[in-house]
Amino acid sequence: MQEIASWDREFHLWTFSVSHSRLLLRSVNVDDQDTRIDVLFSGVERLNLPSSFQHLQIHKLDAPEVPAIIRDELNNLHRTHIFLLNGQDFFVQATHCQWHQDIGGPATPSKFGPFRKVE
Repeated sequence: MQEIASWDREFHLWTFSVSHSRLLLRSVNVDDQDTRIDVLFSGVERLNLPSSFQHLQIHKLDAPEVPAIIRDELNNLHRTHIFLLNGQDFFVQATHCQWHQDIGGPATPSKFGPFRKVE
């Protein structure tokens, strides 16, 4: 299991595009935060997430590391990865995970391109 990112700040499930299989989690620059962070999962096949996180830690699992209870529900493990969130039962099965930090606000467009009905 490889930790690929970690932040001690609140994140929200911002949007999911079914047509493009993209999931955007966002931490906006409010309170004591000067920046915004967008986390994009591409090629999403399956997910199990709450609507928000008080902090976010992402681990990338190799196929043999995927817990059996999750593996039994998944397809296409040969072409996707499992991204485990906060070391719990929350996960995203996707082809890619990337993030970007900037000084944008909640209404500023994402570096990852337009999302329908989302700035």
